[in-house]
Amino acid sequence: MKKISLLVTLVAVLLVAIFMFSRPQHRLTTIGFLFPDSMYDQTWGTEGYKGMLEIAQSYDTAFFYEQNINTSEEIKTAVKRMADRNVQVLYGQGMEFSDAFNEVAAKYPHIHFVVFNGESKADNVTIVNLDAYAMGYLGGMAAAHQSKTGHIGVIGSFKTQPEIEGFKDGARYENKAIKLHEYYVKTFSYDSRGTDIAEDFIKKKNVDVLFPAGDGINADIMSYARDNNINVIGFISDQSNYGPQVLMSVQVKIPAAYMKVAELYEEGKLQGGQLDWGIREDLVGMGKLSKRMDAQFSQQLKKELAHYKETNLLPGGQEPPAEHDAYHQN
Repeated sequence: MKKISLLVTLVAVLLVAIFMFSRPQHRLTTIGFLFPDSMYDQTWGTEGYKGMLEIAQSYDTAFFYEQNINTSEEIKTAVKRMADRNVQVLYGQGMEFSDAFNEVAAKYPHIHFVVFNGESKADNVTIVNLDAYAMGYLGGMAAAHQSKTGHIGVIGSFKTQPEIEGFKDGARYENKAIKLHEYYVKTFSYDSRGTDIAEDFIKKKNVDVLFPAGDGINADIMSYARDNNINVIGFISDQSNYGPQVLMSVQVKIPAAYMKVAELYEEGKLQGGQLDWGIREDLVGMGKLSKRMDAQFSQQLKKELAHYKETNLLPGGQEPPAEHDAYHQN
């Protein structure tokens, strides 16, 4: 009888130990989100909104969010409000949150700050950099391949965007004679000039493929391209829903990245510093390929994507430029 009792006790202790060891290190109960602009821009903000909902549903958390928070003072005031709500993880969707989060991080040690793009200077600030250069490269290849006039256009927010750098390099790789036309609105916020710029490119510069790579101009240009049957490369989300004129999309999977951060937090593995994620983690992709592109070229793009994922080498065997190399190859 004593042996049975001892055995039951040992089993009970073992089960408790297994439970204690396997349960999440940090139970995620309250999360916060700050968006620099609208969550309904159909690109960056909307993908962040989807990620917020996925975390809230998956972890059954309370969540708080604020939109149009884009100055240092607004950010710091919003952080104070989030701290008053006992937020554990606070996402700032954009590099504009980097400096302010680093400045106030020590004041709020119970909050883990997460920023997409930027720089970490505190133990409770994590920077997530997503490798958009390589996908931009494949998007540029698709645009140059599909162009009949030899003229393609980039309408972006800023010239330094890695997906735009990749797009231009990929277009030139596919067709050394391609003519690139560029315009930058110098804001990620809504800008009503997008459609006029696109129309000018098409009518005056003979452009027949567009890459609307800006949060605030993308939706208008995508609608214009759909209504006028203009070929385009989608931006941030898989925009194939706009129609067959979307050759492919330079897709950044923000919801999946949000979830990956939440998982790390629950496992007690989320640390300050920088996380470089991209194609290998399936957090960057190229969306649905249009049937307007010939099947052989579509297969080539898929093979190039798989090859890059395995080797970190772009088409032609070259490595990404150092400043855009998510995996730090030498």
